[in-house]
Amino acid sequence: MLQTILTTIIFIGSFAFVLGLVVFIHEMGHYSVARMFGVAVDRFSIGFGKPIYKRTAKSGTQWVVGRIPLGGYVKFMGDAGAASNPDTERLKKIKTEIDTKHGEQAWKTCLHFKPLYQRFLVVLAGPVANFILAAVIFAGPAFFVGDYKHTPKITSVTPDSAAQQAGFRVGDEFVSINGKTVDDTNTVAQMIELRSGSELSVVVERAGGLETLYVKPVRTEKIDGVGGKYEAGQIGVGFAGPYTHVTFDPMEASAHGVKKVYSSLANTGFYIGRIFQGKEDGKALGSIVKIGAITGKVGVMASQVEGGIGKKIKAMWLSLISLAAGLSIGLGFANLMPIPVLDGGHLMYYLYEAVMRKPLSEGAQEIGFRVGFAVLITLFLYLTWNDTGYVSGMFSKAG
Repeated sequence: MLQTILTTIIFIGSFAFVLGLVVFIHEMGHYSVARMFGVAVDRFSIGFGKPIYKRTAKSGTQWVVGRIPLGGYVKFMGDAGAASNPDTERLKKIKTEIDTKHGEQAWKTCLHFKPLYQRFLVVLAGPVANFILAAVIFAGPAFFVGDYKHTPKITSVTPDSAAQQAGFRVGDEFVSINGKTVDDTNTVAQMIELRSGSELSVVVERAGGLETLYVKPVRTEKIDGVGGKYEAGQIGVGFAGPYTHVTFDPMEASAHGVKKVYSSLANTGFYIGRIFQGKEDGKALGSIVKIGAITGKVGVMASQVEGGIGKKIKAMWLSLISLAAGLSIGLGFANLMPIPVLDGGHLMYYLYEAVMRKPLSEGAQEIGFRVGFAVLITLFLYLTWNDTGYVSGMFSKAG
């Protein structure tokens, strides 16, 4: 009974820590740039619902932790809500209301009256902060520990597989895929998994020369590190052998972190592009349910490593902070989607304002926000349905 309670606490705590961290950094991005431009902030909240913690700073900002840890927001002075982007007529009313409530000239600290480029940067700062967090997380271990590369040299070819039919042999070493140089097995695996059903042009080194082979990855069910089932491309080759330890100086580690963030964004964009092309079903995408299940299970698995409490805490920290990097990239990417109510929607409206020299009418914005909200709800329901099969597999005996 005690073990069950402890496991539940670790499971929930792991999820709250990872999600809380990436949301806090996202909102801090908005907040920091806003304050840099002299914007007044009424509230900085992590979570929703009734506050369990509340403090008012000297700047007048109310710092809040809500009971429902599923997001957060920054409320600027004069904002009707997170989706507020008033038109010309509404701006006049807001200006009068602010001066009446806070004193003459107070309107100058309202985000709505700041130059367009400043408003644009305040909104953009949230997703950018998420990307920076991920880059820092990736760079840290690279600098202090280094990285390990596994040469993509084939040590086994599955009989009757796509690879055997394409002519791959044991001893072949991957050089490039579709013209992109590959020098480690992780890169090879990612490119193959994301391209099921599409023919790949693969250059391999064989007996001192180069050979070009053509292979089409087959969509195959796999099980990931936490027991979740997913489908991805596979050609039927295996890699084994020693890893090469690579070290980085501070600049190289920073570049390594940025490169990993870029690679993750590029792969995400590529996958979504394939969804619109009808080449993927989108089941690799997940909602808060999948995120919670993965973070919780990873936290529990890390807490079960052999050793003292110090070793367990270290294992949990390293595992969860690595997950936070991936989730931070996902949150930043999702918020940049051009859907009203998301950061990308705000940026889209600001671009309209830059071109037309005036804000989009409030009526048109309202329609956009309603459509955007409907899209988000539909997407959430679809992703949650996706999650059911994945999560059930995670907690089955096989997973």
